[in-house]
Amino acid sequence: MNVQFLSNEKGEKTAAVIPIEYWNKIKKQLKIEEPDFWNGLPDHVKDGIEKAQKQFFAGETKTDDEVMDSFKKYL
Repeated sequence: MNVQFLSNEKGEKTAAVIPIEYWNKIKKQLKIEEPDFWNGLPDHVKDGIEKAQKQFFAGETKTDDEVMDSFKKYL
């Protein structure tokens, strides 16, 4: 196994990096589940993301230039 170590400015080891395959085995053995960030988001944020996705798939998007042009009057 190829383990890499991270160290601070004093040369003290502060972290270890292991291959993902070993991390996945460790998680399985210890029954560690990675948190699902979506479940932690407030409802208003989820609603906004879902609305944006619907607009995107419906083709209701604008280019960066179109958006910037609409704000030129404020600059």
